[in-house]
Amino acid sequence: MVDGDLLLQLTENDLKHDVGMISGLHRKRFLRELQTLKVAADYSSVDESNLDNFLMGLSPELSVYTYQMLTNGVNRSLLSSLTDEMMQNACGITNPIHRLKLTQAFETAKHPDDVEVAMLSKQIDVFISYRRSTGNQLASLIKVLLQLRGYRVFIDVDKLYAGKFDSSLLKNIQAAKHFILVLTPNSLDRLLNDDNCEDWVHKELKCAFEHQKNIIPIFDTAFEFPTKEDQIPNDIRMITKYNGVKWVHDYQDACMAKVVRFITGELNRTTPTTKEMPSISRKTTQQRWQTTNTVSRTGPSRSIGGPRMEPPTPTFFSVTPTGSQERATSTRRKIQPSASTTSDRN
Repeated sequence: MVDGDLLLQLTENDLKHDVGMISGLHRKRFLRELQTLKVAADYSSVDESNLDNFLMGLSPELSVYTYQMLTNGVNRSLLSSLTDEMMQNACGITNPIHRLKLTQAFETAKHPDDVEVAMLSKQIDVFISYRRSTGNQLASLIKVLLQLRGYRVFIDVDKLYAGKFDSSLLKNIQAAKHFILVLTPNSLDRLLNDDNCEDWVHKELKCAFEHQKNIIPIFDTAFEFPTKEDQIPNDIRMITKYNGVKWVHDYQDACMAKVVRFITGELNRTTPTTKEMPSISRKTTQQRWQTTNTVSRTGPSRSIGGPRMEPPTPTFFSVTPTGSQERATSTRRKIQPSASTTSDRN
């Protein structure tokens, strides 16, 4: 006569004496599967305060205590008032490390939302936003390359648990220091004229702007912004003014090095305005570059005016080179389209 409610409350003692599970290995296996069930279960019908989402955000293993806490009347607003004894006896948190995690979470912030973001910030450096239908492969590649460089990266295919992910997705953006937006062909089509902010890429980018994240666009070589800028919702239209990295697969190491420079703050994320650069013109810039890199035919020195420098590589806009620059540029940049997938996104 064990129903769903009793199942979630079974202990090893119950299994041995009431259910008659004599084998200790059988009990261990049963309890292991029961723990997994508690984490994956959907408590939304009895969890009005979203306690389970909060515990999941702190650490997935804490979700196993959700049902007993709800049964004993604990909600999110009471968490900061729980003593160590209450956690152990009323909430069933027998693991002292788990109790310590909860206690430490409330030491720096008292509001549950603040605590959740503070805990997540210790786990995430970079959040990657992308359109799954065209950007899945490029986003996954960027994630791996960043992880190889020691960054903690969050992408929405990670840590999915029984449909609980979407409700805490924006918390991960708030927790991350950097926000990478992967722009692939047609990736902005769904958010055009999306004034109600129903598209998920729109929601993610809006959240990044509101919380002043370091936004780094990565442009696929085939990506183009919409011809009519006013079709992009006003709350995210500023993205069209941002510098970023044009991704070329043949030169992915150089592209990733540039992404890291944006992360570390070596490169400016926004395009300078004409007010900020009143004395610089395209012609003057080209003349200075040509003068600096003139090779002397009579002396041992290879350049005039200092050591040889690499010309600036525009990322969002381009300047048409002339003469020898055009030949050098065409040799240096061999652009090929990136791979794409056909899966769908929210």
